[in-house]
Amino acid sequence: MSEVKNNLSIPLILDGKYFKIKKLPETENENIKAECVLCNYAKKEYSGTLRSTSNFRIHIKRIHSNVLEEFENYIKTTVNERRGTKRKLNDSNPNTPKQQKLHLYLNDHQKNESKQKTFDKNLLNYIICSMKPLSSVEDEHFIKMINDIDGTLKIFSRRTLSRRILENYTFICEKLKNLFESDPRPSLCTTTDIWSTKHKSFMGVTAHWIDETTLTRFSCVLACRRFRGSHTYDKIAELLHEIICEFSIEREQLISTVTDNGSNFVKAFKDFGCEIDCNFQTDDSELNDDRENSDEEESTDQVTFENIEVNDIMTQGTTIFLPHHLRCASHTLSLIATTDFNNILKVTPASRINHSVMGKCTTLWNLSRRPKSSEIIHNILNCSLKYPCPTRWNSLYDSITQLLKYKDKLNLVLKELNVKYTLKDIDLEYLEELAALLKPIACALDFLQSENQCYYGQLLPTLFSLKTRLEMLKEKNFRHLANMITPLVNALVKRFNDFFELSPSINEAILATCFHPCFKLRWISNEYDHEKNRIQNLCINAAENIFNNDLTNNSNYSDDDDENFIIFSSQPVAKTVKKADLEVVTFFNDKSKSLNILNNYPIVKKLFIRFSTSLCSSAPVERMFSMAGFINNPTRNKLSDSTFEKLVFLKGNRDKLSL
Repeated sequence: MSEVKNNLSIPLILDGKYFKIKKLPETENENIKAECVLCNYAKKEYSGTLRSTSNFRIHIKRIHSNVLEEFENYIKTTVNERRGTKRKLNDSNPNTPKQQKLHLYLNDHQKNESKQKTFDKNLLNYIICSMKPLSSVEDEHFIKMINDIDGTLKIFSRRTLSRRILENYTFICEKLKNLFESDPRPSLCTTTDIWSTKHKSFMGVTAHWIDETTLTRFSCVLACRRFRGSHTYDKIAELLHEIICEFSIEREQLISTVTDNGSNFVKAFKDFGCEIDCNFQTDDSELNDDRENSDEEESTDQVTFENIEVNDIMTQGTTIFLPHHLRCASHTLSLIATTDFNNILKVTPASRINHSVMGKCTTLWNLSRRPKSSEIIHNILNCSLKYPCPTRWNSLYDSITQLLKYKDKLNLVLKELNVKYTLKDIDLEYLEELAALLKPIACALDFLQSENQCYYGQLLPTLFSLKTRLEMLKEKNFRHLANMITPLVNALVKRFNDFFELSPSINEAILATCFHPCFKLRWISNEYDHEKNRIQNLCINAAENIFNNDLTNNSNYSDDDDENFIIFSSQPVAKTVKKADLEVVTFFNDKSKSLNILNNYPIVKKLFIRFSTSLCSSAPVERMFSMAGFINNPTRNKLSDSTFEKLVFLKGNRDKLSL
């Protein structure tokens, strides 16, 4: 290599023996033109760069193949001579620490490589978790910022970014599949819904499970997939089944799926879903009857039995199976607070004052959205006003409670906004009664929509407490809404009729509540004393059922083992069953309410995980759609459906990106 201006070096091939440089470049990235010395008459110029001399080599190989061997030997010999000269110079200096220089070089190289890998990982997480456009890596200002911080770092291209998004998506998918296929397989609950933008619809699915060791609830996003065509029940069932099968989730493993009360979802699960039988039978007489009748029903026909795996059934292309369906309790409660409340209000004298007061509040909320009016409101209240959101009922309650918090300043706000009317004392009195009436429902909604701290066993106590709290409002002697309390309680009981009657159809919820350390049997009021024995027997039967299953799974029977064939009359079968009964009774008498006590009751712990895995609400998938809305904003709505799904998936599973 020879030195040129700006401390640049030229390759050996351009030293003048075979090619002469016609024009020296200013930088390494500029093209360099050289004339072939061997082309005496043609005098053709060839172009290349200081970093890439392949064009010059190709010319020698194609046009002057007769001197190719000479050319290769010249390059090789000259390089070796220069290396030997450099080695002699280094050897002549006894103070040169050659090994130390090598180590320093390797250490610097390793540090730079490690720093680049860390930067690449952080840049990928920045794009995904901060929901930045993929084009950010090509933004000149972003590139300049990184180069000014550290010029040694290289920013990957958008194409590389897309490839790494795919790699991370595949990695986390495999990680989730391995988790769901682990032994023992975790019990899962899913939530699903359909989200529509202006031009597209997407089906979202989230999965939830409880860790057997820590009893901590974990969640993940399974999909946010494009839903094409009409939202018919059969298409819903088909796409949901497809997503479930992609993650190798078995039918017995998937406890339930929570959706809203949409008729298309209800019909999909009615036609393709399976029901869970929680009516555990332990009546020995029935078993004996079956044994006695078995000889009578014996047939001479030859029957062939075939083992069919549940997972094979789930993945059949022609057959669709969906899990047990649970309706979102939060959605049902919001219907009580909106549809039922408005229908009740229409037939009461309070409808007139409600129309007047809510009209004034609506005007104030609309004004708060205007920049100038919002500034006036902020100057007086030192905060901005909340306003109701049509898709989130709790926002109405939150907006009303905020107005009541600043009720002494509201008329000043109205005056500064040049509004002709004022809020009178009777108006504020009505708002206070309305907030008091809606507060129990709002608190129940907030409680049930918790993703990590809410278990299915908390649904029944919440509903019973909500009914009690609404009935307690009768003692407050409301002036305007006293006639609303009883009809609202009746609407609650009607919407959750099976729960308040403790119907066998909600045995799953009953068992989930009984095996929760906070509730056990304490939630059963005197009103349901006649159900206490049935519920206690239901719990004991469930414990015996899971205990017997464990005995069956743990017995390693072998045809070659003669000892397994021998039956001893003194085997304590009854005692082992009684052990399960005793554990349940002991658990019910334990006064501790901590989840940690479940470690002392292994059978009860399994039952807690089995029945409390389900969620009370489909709020997690709604939160996922809220996140998807930021990703699919107007500046990024040209993303392909596949890329959009991967970004939502990775954002929703961001805690797993670092694993």
